[in-house]
Amino acid sequence: MGKTFLYISSWAEHGGKPGLGLYEFDTANGKLQFIEMADDKESFNCSVVDNRNNRMYVCNEVTHVSGEAAETGRIFTYSIDQASGKIGEVDRRVTYCPNPAWLSFTKDRTRMLVAHHSQFNAIAGHERSAGKGFRTELTWNEADVQLYRLNEDGKPGDLLDNINHMDYQERGSMGAHPHCAVLSPSEKIIAVADKGSGYLYLYGLSEDRNSLLLLNKQMTDVPGAAPRYCLFHPTAPFLFVNHEKEISGKLNVTAFRYDEQGSLERICVRNALSDGRVINSDIHNEQQGFCMSPDGKYLYTLLNGPDAVAVFEVDETSGRIELLQNAAVKGIRPRGLSISPDGKYVLTSCLVSGDIGVYAVRKDGTLECIHECAAVQKGASYMSFFEGKQPAF
Repeated sequence: MGKTFLYISSWAEHGGKPGLGLYEFDTANGKLQFIEMADDKESFNCSVVDNRNNRMYVCNEVTHVSGEAAETGRIFTYSIDQASGKIGEVDRRVTYCPNPAWLSFTKDRTRMLVAHHSQFNAIAGHERSAGKGFRTELTWNEADVQLYRLNEDGKPGDLLDNINHMDYQERGSMGAHPHCAVLSPSEKIIAVADKGSGYLYLYGLSEDRNSLLLLNKQMTDVPGAAPRYCLFHPTAPFLFVNHEKEISGKLNVTAFRYDEQGSLERICVRNALSDGRVINSDIHNEQQGFCMSPDGKYLYTLLNGPDAVAVFEVDETSGRIELLQNAAVKGIRPRGLSISPDGKYVLTSCLVSGDIGVYAVRKDGTLECIHECAAVQKGASYMSFFEGKQPAF
């Protein structure tokens, strides 16, 4: 058995700094040891590790890349050394859409999905019309969900499909902000949460897996709640969504039942705040990271403002969720949330202060803080684990 490594992205927004940190994680006691900043130049967010092929993919969630003619972010691909966890860049791909915010992959690693939390901006074009002065045309920035082919070397290949969520906006929406694109366990359904429209979208893949097909969409909560992340239950037909915006003093999580033809049924909406806990209106209150125990029994959502991890129990028969705990988080602007591959630990990271918290998962799914790590990485946000291997001799 080799070591377990943790990569923490740094996002250069809201007081954060750029970078990508490498840590060693001790699965026996939950202790975390900082190794190095693997990259200290780029503003990173979502990362995905491919343990099978020793690759890591990271979103460079920015609106502009120097030298590019159009607004764009990038997807970085790294090779991972199995023994040390150290990485080496092998590819960087511009997406020609601002703010790539989410990555996911098919199990066979032949397709990659990218969701862009784009900006609701317009570009004005002025064209002179004969005898009629100028005609002004507004072109809105796209907010794309993209499907790529992954090449055999693990690098992103051809862009196979591009869905502009600006085309799906409802009247009165805040623009298009698709924030994640998540594959169901069977890979027959792709769930996209759009913070702008407030809808959950379900897509399917075409038979050749080269196109995205819209199957259904449904409002996740009340207008303006801004659905952020989606999680599929690993074995039951349930889907869960958290929300970025606080509504009427509540931070809600919604549970859905779905089927593989794309039908959706809302099961329940639950407040992530414990009874008696009051929202401070002077603070920007929102949900951030979202994760689930490997067995699907417990759901965890990170609360910025209340500075806590909310723990829900999932009824595996009905899909209903019930709040068990608000576990306090130390640090400024909690952002990242992850669960260790063995399900024994939940980790939090704070964007402004860089604090990292390690929580042991009790038998009932609730959390006990066992380590508060010294801040070494301002901007700490998204976290991904890698199971290393010792070299064979």
